[in-house]
Amino acid sequence: MKSTFLKRCLFSLFMLGSYPGLSQTNPTAPAATQQFTPAQLQEDLHFMHQVLDEAHPGMYRYTSKDRFEALFDSVAKTLNRPMTQQEFFVAATPLIVALKDGHVKWMPRERKHGQYYYNLDQLFPLELHFTGKQGHLVYNMAGTSAIPVGAEIVSINGLPTEKMVEKLLPTVFFSDGNSQAVKWLSLDKFLPFYYGTYIGASRSYEIAFRAPGSSSVQTAQVPAVTLETIQKLEKEREKPKQPPIRVAYKDQNTALLSIDNFNIYKNEMDVEKVMKDIFWQMNAKNTQHLIIDLRGNEGGIDKWGALLYSYLTDKKFRYYDSMLVPKKEKFTFEKNIIWLPGMYPLYRRLISKTKGGNFTFRFKKTLREQKPQKNPFKGEVYILTDGYSFSVTSEFCAIAHHHKRATFIGRETGGGYYGNTSGFHVPVKLPNTDLELAVPQWNYFMAVSGYPHKDRGILPDYPVEYTAQDLIQKRDVDLEFTMELIKSKRASSAQAK
Repeated sequence: MKSTFLKRCLFSLFMLGSYPGLSQTNPTAPAATQQFTPAQLQEDLHFMHQVLDEAHPGMYRYTSKDRFEALFDSVAKTLNRPMTQQEFFVAATPLIVALKDGHVKWMPRERKHGQYYYNLDQLFPLELHFTGKQGHLVYNMAGTSAIPVGAEIVSINGLPTEKMVEKLLPTVFFSDGNSQAVKWLSLDKFLPFYYGTYIGASRSYEIAFRAPGSSSVQTAQVPAVTLETIQKLEKEREKPKQPPIRVAYKDQNTALLSIDNFNIYKNEMDVEKVMKDIFWQMNAKNTQHLIIDLRGNEGGIDKWGALLYSYLTDKKFRYYDSMLVPKKEKFTFEKNIIWLPGMYPLYRRLISKTKGGNFTFRFKKTLREQKPQKNPFKGEVYILTDGYSFSVTSEFCAIAHHHKRATFIGRETGGGYYGNTSGFHVPVKLPNTDLELAVPQWNYFMAVSGYPHKDRGILPDYPVEYTAQDLIQKRDVDLEFTMELIKSKRASSAQAK
């Protein structure tokens, strides 16, 4: 039995499961033009190798040790001249991508925004929606009207859109395994970051485009935008505050359960009570169809994923099969660790060895067999996902998919089917360049099997793709498709009778 004190200690540690980057602004951060010597760059690269070797418990889940060693050697050969922080960030990005771990954080310690780091006064001004290697204009942040909304962007500063995509897509490291939808969605959402970091910046951009319905190519100059412009737009687009878990009824037989995130604590919402009330209400209304909207839900607290599935089954189930953690000994790079929870030393003492000689942390309720709720929902379940359905959200989806409990609609999840490396992070500062590398500590393996795509997320039963016009018109194509699917099922059921 764990003591109450131990439970409190562990809870304070688990609250760090969704580490967003805990470092503070560093007054000694390098200037954008400051260059580091090849010796300093090699030292930082060697340090990255050391940190990942010791602290990442799932480093070789998707990429072999031999491949990593070859990548480190390849990057080392490029560090033969002085570089700025941004240049080193770009040079080392292939190592982060090779982890295929969307929970890893790789960023400057000093940053004005969670996503934008470099060339903040000359950011690319257009929001594009990519379908294949084509990009269409959805919104012009510069406010000019020279390019009509919906136009196909042919090239940027002379670089064909197809070549731009080929260059940028491999730099996206926010994904597990080889999940694809999240990479395209990241380009849609943060193209100014990717373009400015990995291609470059300019005061204005020459855009070649085809207007909607036209085959002729025109050109226009569009001025760059600043980070302040993007931040103002982000604020304008903020959705009205509403409960992160809520239910609405589309008709007398269909409920829409929206869950924006699972990162919910007691002071924000009593999740257990809310879930109990929602499912009691659905059963009382004799709801036949449940749509669970998990699009954009990047995860949070793992027990909420297990709780949600317990309302969809009448059988006991396993959630996690196992969990591995780094070795029990102290890390050799302790002096470079930016921050750790106060209870971290206690946690380290509770790490134990597995029969296979690895290390684990057994004090996780979601490692035990889970019980179903007394009155679970027994109707049809439809789950809406996209590339940003990640972490705990993907874990829940994997369990629901494995037990064939739901129909999946939308796009592939960003999180892996068979598990992920997440939990709390160990954030470290590289010795010279002031870059931050934060490594998740818990390597989860889901209690699932038989899925043929070992390096992918949950692939939908009904893939739904959006066009630029869908986004411009703010259509909810996923929900529209789902409602039509339910309608057709009802019609088929009525005919059968």
